Amino acid sequence: MNLVSLDSILTFYRGITFKPDDKVDAGTDGSVVCLRTKNIQKELDERDLLAVPSSFVKRDELYVQKGDILISSANSWDLVGKCVRVNKTRYKSTIGGFISMLRPKADLVDPDYLFRFLSMDKTQDSIRHLGKQTTNISNLDRVRFLQLQIPLPPLETQKQIAAVLEKSDQLRKDCQQMEQELNRLTQSVFIDMFGDPVTNPKGWKKLPLKTIVKDFFGGKSLVAADDQFSKYRHKVLKISAVTSGTFKPEEVKPLPNDYEPPEDHFVKINDLLFSRANTTDLVGATTMVFDKHDGLVLPDKLWRFIWNDNNDISPVFIWQLLSEKGMRKEISKLSSGSGGSMKNISKGKLKTLPVILPPLNLQLKFERIYLKLRDETERNKQISLFTQDAFNALMQKAFNGELNLDNAKTQ
Repeated sequence: MNLVSLDSILTFYRGITFKPDDKVDAGTDGSVVCLRTKNIQKELDERDLLAVPSSFVKRDELYVQKGDILISSANSWDLVGKCVRVNKTRYKSTIGGFISMLRPKADLVDPDYLFRFLSMDKTQDSIRHLGKQTTNISNLDRVRFLQLQIPLPPLETQKQIAAVLEKSDQLRKDCQQMEQELNRLTQSVFIDMFGDPVTNPKGWKKLPLKTIVKDFFGGKSLVAADDQFSKYRHKVLKISAVTSGTFKPEEVKPLPNDYEPPEDHFVKINDLLFSRANTTDLVGATTMVFDKHDGLVLPDKLWRFIWNDNNDISPVFIWQLLSEKGMRKEISKLSSGSGGSMKNISKGKLKTLPVILPPLNLQLKFERIYLKLRDETERNKQISLFTQDAFNALMQKAFNGELNLDNAKTQ
């Protein structure tokens, strides 16, 4: 398979620059949408659009076309090079100064084939290492980027490869969609059974959190180990282990091997963990620990719930209750901190939080439903991992010239 440089198969366009005062409403006469880095997600994201006067576009080729690939050319190091393909846009669009546009030469390269090559992990890593690093931003080096080599089989073969990868990617997306649907179903079941926990339309008994919580227990502020090449017995959780609402035991920092944490600092099965310090949107994030994880230690910014004796509560119900959007806002109101700084919640204020307390039999009924949905979600995750591995393997084979296309059909 021939290797050619990117500059021989595409045209590279830099974005336009503008000032905040230049923006106008998208869709108005004489306006053009200016796509930005926030619009470059897994797919082109057009939920938050900014427009400028069309007079800012000095050349017609700067308008985005179907088949173009948009690439983040000024961003944090881990995001520079992130790219998205364009199938269509809601409005006539151009690109802002922090992204660039790649226009494939249609007689030489299939746009979908080129996109798959650019979005491959190996290529993304190469692109990141081509960046020119400033204080906080990495800038894509246009000259070095265009010198990257891409395997280029005949155009018909490129289309076949792109079609195979598209089918494999769709399986991966279907699994991700299923996980989202299962999560939405959990939220829907909760609201159907208990109603909005803030407005309490079903009139459940409502009491302060201290009615069921004796205390909140946190760990220590610990300094992580510097040597990244040693094996460590213990690791301390980062706040990010909790903030998504799903426990992520991989979000940790290693602790020095000469430090022996107290027994009650270790994370245990059925712990309900709470983020007492974070940004306005993330403070109060809560998650449950369902599995055993050896050697994981609580930091000072995460609390474990210590329940009162003889409580008629389901920890799973309390977790989902505190995770509801409205309750998250109520928790955030109890936090202190100015502007965009880190918000903190005191134990005393958190204990005053009003919570609904439906009968235990209903809480346990919800818990059983949730655990069944969780089992289904876990099975789906395993399938998702398999489809991800299969997709990555296909990508590697495709661009190493090892993909068997005997049964592939061009769509």
